[in-house]
Amino acid sequence: MVLTFFIVHLYSDSATNSEFSSTVSTASNTRQLHSSTLYLANISVASSGSSSRLCFDFHLTRSSHTTIIMGSVTITTPLDEQLSILYVDCFDSFTNNIIGLLEERLGANVIMVRIDDKQADRDLHTLLRAVDGVVIGPGPGHPGNPQDVGFINKLWALSDSELLPIFGICLGFQSLCLNHGADVKKLKSPRHGIVSRSTHQGTDILKGLGDLDCTQYHSLHADLELTEAPATHFWQPNDVCPNLLPLAWDLSDENNGPVLMAVRHVTKPFWGCQFHPESICTSEAGKDMLMNWWRHALRWSANNGRVKTEKLTGRYLPNSFSRLFVDAPVQSHHLKASHLAQELRSAAGRDDIFLRWAKYPAQGVTPTVLLEKLGHRDDEVILLDSQGHNMGRFDILGLSVPGKTTNVTYSSYDHTLKYGNYTKNFDSIDECWPLFQEALDLYYPQNQEIDRSKLRSDMDRFIAGHLPADSPFWGGFMGYISYEAGLETIDVKLPEKATDGSAIPDINFAFIHRSIVIDHHTNQIYVQSLLPNDWTWILRVGSLIDSVSAASSKPACPSSESRLLKDTLARSTITRPTGNSYRAQVRDCQDHLRSGDSYELCLTDESSIVIPSDASSDNSSLDAWSLYKKMRLNNPAPHGAYLNLPDVSIVGTSPERFLSWSRGGHCQFRPIKGTVKKGPGMTHSIASEILNSSKERAENLMIVDLIRHDLSGVVGADNTWVSKLMVMEEYEKVYQLVSVIEGQLHPAELPGAPRGLHVLKNSLPPGSMTGAPKKRSCEILVDLEKRPRGIYAGVLGYMDVGGAGDFSVVIRTLVRNKLEEQEVWRIGAGGAVTIQSTDEAEFEEMEIKQGSVLESMMR
Repeated sequence: MVLTFFIVHLYSDSATNSEFSSTVSTASNTRQLHSSTLYLANISVASSGSSSRLCFDFHLTRSSHTTIIMGSVTITTPLDEQLSILYVDCFDSFTNNIIGLLEERLGANVIMVRIDDKQADRDLHTLLRAVDGVVIGPGPGHPGNPQDVGFINKLWALSDSELLPIFGICLGFQSLCLNHGADVKKLKSPRHGIVSRSTHQGTDILKGLGDLDCTQYHSLHADLELTEAPATHFWQPNDVCPNLLPLAWDLSDENNGPVLMAVRHVTKPFWGCQFHPESICTSEAGKDMLMNWWRHALRWSANNGRVKTEKLTGRYLPNSFSRLFVDAPVQSHHLKASHLAQELRSAAGRDDIFLRWAKYPAQGVTPTVLLEKLGHRDDEVILLDSQGHNMGRFDILGLSVPGKTTNVTYSSYDHTLKYGNYTKNFDSIDECWPLFQEALDLYYPQNQEIDRSKLRSDMDRFIAGHLPADSPFWGGFMGYISYEAGLETIDVKLPEKATDGSAIPDINFAFIHRSIVIDHHTNQIYVQSLLPNDWTWILRVGSLIDSVSAASSKPACPSSESRLLKDTLARSTITRPTGNSYRAQVRDCQDHLRSGDSYELCLTDESSIVIPSDASSDNSSLDAWSLYKKMRLNNPAPHGAYLNLPDVSIVGTSPERFLSWSRGGHCQFRPIKGTVKKGPGMTHSIASEILNSSKERAENLMIVDLIRHDLSGVVGADNTWVSKLMVMEEYEKVYQLVSVIEGQLHPAELPGAPRGLHVLKNSLPPGSMTGAPKKRSCEILVDLEKRPRGIYAGVLGYMDVGGAGDFSVVIRTLVRNKLEEQEVWRIGAGGAVTIQSTDEAEFEEMEIKQGSVLESMMR
C-alpha cells in the first residue's frame, strides 16, 4: 500500500515568541501541536484500491497573516499499520545514527523521547501500548545515577501484563544488567573508539552471524562476578545474575579481562549489547544482530498475544515523519519581510535582484596583490583564501561598500541582535537563523526569470538568463560564528566573559554585495555585484586584472613590511600555557573519561601576544595585513582567512573544513583528528604508522560517528555516507588524519525542506573541537578551561544568496579584539584527550599547533 501525504506549510509573520495551536484529527484520535512556524490540521484519509491519500488542511487560532504551500511526500505503509519503536535518548551524540539504522534495517517508525522528558514519563504506559518495542540508547554517566537514566528504570519494572521487547545499547545495556543483579564498575582501561572482535556462540540474536567486530565507547562494564569461573560458566546464568544469559564477550583485552558484550534476560523480552552497532567501524554482523533482535521481538509478541492497543497521538510523531516538518525559515516572497531583510534589501533599490557579473582570465593572479591593487588594504574586507594549497580551489574576496554594506552581529551572552542603528533582544540564538535565511532568499538573483525588456543597459541584457554556476559565492553573508554561539545552540551554560564591555560579537556577518572569486582550477576570475547599475565598478576591476597578473610575481610580503613586522613582534610579550597547568587539565579530562562522562574531550588553551604602545612611532601596532601575507607565505593551508571587521581582526591558516553545502544540497564535513609534526627524520611512512595507531584512529572515529549523527539529524541516515575514513593528508608543517562525511539535502523547492543553514546550526559547535557526547563534553570543558574560547574553535565562512555555503574551523588562527584598550593577539590550540593519551604528549601536541602559527609569524 502506498500512502501519499499532501503537506501544507503555514507561516506567520507575528512575533517570534507567539505560540499558536492547531488540531490534527483522524478518525480515531485528535492531537494538539504547538509551533511558531508550522502547523498541521484536519487530516482526512481516502482509500482507493491499493493506495491511500492523506490530505492536510489548516486551522490557526492566532494569526494575522498566513500562507499555504502545497507539497507531497510518499511513504510505503500507513502509520497505523507500520511497526514502531520507542527510542529513549540519553543525550548521546550518536543517537541519529542508531535511529537511522533502526529505520533502515528494521523498517520501523521510530519515536524518540529523552530521559528527562517529563511528559513522556507521565505518558509512558500509554505510549508503550502504542509501540512494538523499545530501544534504550547510549549516553554519558552511570546507570546507577538517577539523573543519567531518567525514567529508564521504570521500563525494567514493568508488570507481566505490560511487558514488551526492549533492547539496551551501551548505557541502556548497563542499566539492564544493573537492574538484574550485575554490578557496573569502571574498566581498568576504558574502551573509547576501540574496535575489537567479540566472541560469541551464534545463539539467540547472534545466530547465523560470523565475525563480530565491535566499536566500543565505554568506561564502565557490567560485572557478573565470573572472574574465577570456568570457561563454560561464561555462557550461562549464575547465582549472582540468575536472570541474565551472556551472549557475547570481548576476550581480547588482557588488562581488562573478559568484558560482557551482549546479554538477554532469561524469561523477559529484554536484550542488550555493550558495543555500538551503528558505528561506521562496527562490522555488518552488528547491524544483522539488530535485525535478529527484531525478529525475536516480534515472535515474542506473537507468541504472547501482545498487540498494540493505543495509537501514536499528540507530540509523539515518528522520527522520519517529524523530520519533514522542520522549522523552515519564512518564505519572504509570501509574507511581509522582517526588518533585517528589508534593511538589507534596500541597498539594491526597488529593482528586481539582478546579479551583474563578468569573467576574466586569472592566470597567476593572487588575491593579496589584487586586494592591494584595488586599494582596499586597510579597509573593512573579508578574504577567504585557498593560499595556493593543492587542496584548495577558490579565493573569495568580499568588499565593504560604504553606505551599503551592513554588519549583522549577535551576542550569546545578552541575546542581542544588532545591525545599523537597530537593536533587538531575542530569547535565544534560534531566532537568528530564520532571519539570515530570509535575507538570503530575498536576495536570490532573478537573472533567469527577469524580463529583458525591463533591463536598461546592454550589459544587463547580455547576461540576462545567465548566472555564474561555477562561482561558489554570488554575494551574501560572510563572517564568523563563535564557539560560544555554538554552545548556546546545544544549551550549554556559557563561561564567564569580560565585564568591561570589550566582548566581541558571537556572530558577526557582513552582507556582501561586491565580491571577487578566483578559480584556480579553471584560471578564471568572477567579478560580481548585487548592487544596481554597478557595471562601472565591475569593468574597472576587470581592467586591473592584467596588471595584477604581471605584478603577482612580486614578493608576498615586501622586505620593508617584513622588517617592520619583525620590529613590532620583537617588542611584544608572548605568554604561553605552562606545561604543569595543561598536563593537570589533561589528567582531569581523563578522570571524566574513566567515570563514563565522555568518550573524548577536546581540551584547548591559548597564547597571547601583547603589543606595547610606542608613543614615538606612528606604526606601533602590529599590521594585520602584513601579518596575514607572511603567514600565508610560510604556512599555507586550504582555508586561509583574513577578516578586518569593525570590532575584530582575524588572521588564519586553517587546514580544516567544517561544513560546505552546494546549491544542489550536497553537504560535506572534513574533520581533522590526529597530527604529526614534520621535521628531520619524520618520513611519510613513519607519519602514516603513527597516525594509524589505535589512539589516533580512535580520536578520528569518535568524531566521524558524531558528525554522522549531526548530519543525519537533518538529511536522514539514508542520505548520509562516509566517503573517506581516516586518510592521511600532508600540509606545510604537519601530517594529519582526515575523514570526509557527506550527505544530500532534499530539494530546496519542497516546502519545508531543510536547507544548508539547518545543517550548520544542527552541527555547532564543531565536533572536532568538543568531543563526544557533545553536550556533556562541552559542559566539562567549560568547567575545566574557565574562559571563553571566542572565535577560536568556532567557524568562519560564507552563506551565498544562491543557496551554497562553506565554513572552516577556526584553528591555526590569530585573533585581535579591537575593543580592548591594549593590543593583544590570541592563538588558541589544543587536542583531543582520550584515555590512551599521555599528559606529556597532549601538551606537546598543543605546543606544536601553537608553535606552527608563531613560527610562521616570526620567520
